[in-house]
Amino acid sequence: MLSEIIVALALGVPEYPPFIPSSSGMGSELLPSTVRSSGMGGVSTALESPDGLSISNPSTSAWAPSSGVTWTAAWRTGDDAAWDGRMRFPSFSAIFPLPWRTVLAAGLSERSRLLDCATIEREGYTGSLDWDGGLSEACVAASFRATDWFAISLGSRGTFGSTRCEASLIETGPGGPETPINTQYIDEAKFLPCWGLQVGALVRTGVVDVGASILTDRSGSIEIDRDYSGEEEEESRENYDLPGEFNAGVVARPLAWLSLGADLHSRKTMHILQNTVPDGSIIGLGAEAVLGSGFSARAGWSTTDGLWRDGATRWTSGMGYRFADGAAGLDLSLSRETWDESGETAVFVSLWSSEDWLGSN
Repeated sequence: MLSEIIVALALGVPEYPPFIPSSSGMGSELLPSTVRSSGMGGVSTALESPDGLSISNPSTSAWAPSSGVTWTAAWRTGDDAAWDGRMRFPSFSAIFPLPWRTVLAAGLSERSRLLDCATIEREGYTGSLDWDGGLSEACVAASFRATDWFAISLGSRGTFGSTRCEASLIETGPGGPETPINTQYIDEAKFLPCWGLQVGALVRTGVVDVGASILTDRSGSIEIDRDYSGEEEEESRENYDLPGEFNAGVVARPLAWLSLGADLHSRKTMHILQNTVPDGSIIGLGAEAVLGSGFSARAGWSTTDGLWRDGATRWTSGMGYRFADGAAGLDLSLSRETWDESGETAVFVSLWSSEDWLGSN
């Protein structure tokens, strides 16, 4: 008798939907960058960086005199629900000078964050879906100084992370009021690491520096685990692709204490989880003035054409302080970005410490 009841109930339960991704795809994106670069409108590709890793062009670290590590954190508030009032996942980077004019560098930074909700209506039930999660970006590279004025870098950048979708279904068939049915399940989409080759170069002339880098297309797998209220699980898998990127920049030093820079970031159209992010570019302009006594001031501006925030404009400012005879440093930047009728304010802070400073503590 009991088995007959179970079969009858099973036949009356609608078929559950397959994995449903958010319309936001992998979430609200951001470009990995140093706090120094953030304060200069995103200028980084040709900005020599002896005390930190520039993920857009690791060859900028080729002249690093000593090993060091950098910790970065950020806080955002504004109209983007995925970031509003949230602390950014702490970023980390490290550089290690080696013999033969070689520098190894590695870094990890948050790349996107997802927070979304929606309702679903299918034959036999309605439901609510809530997504959260995000992806991170990792970079490993080696830079080589071919001459005193030219360096190249070869490395790889990988993306990984996960998003979760919590679903709650309610039966809508005839026979009485809506009642929850077996109902709640969680889809966890695990983005397994996908790696692409990155090649960069930097030319230093003393007055004008020029840099560029190319990142190839990347492919990976998404492993989807479905958990029915902890009672049973299902697994499925699908592929995803990330398009290649191109970065170019120039930095001029009309005065010994003043640096003026421009950067271009470009990416092809991205199709991921039934979401399309159009191709586009980000152009950034920035300046840095060395004030003396270890202090520097920064300012910048950037604009986005296409990509995830079409038409966005961002104004930035920042400052840096080097102490312990230049063996450590603190950087701070503030930005205000507007797009459509929305806006966002962000604060970034980082601490850099070389092996000389770490060894003295």
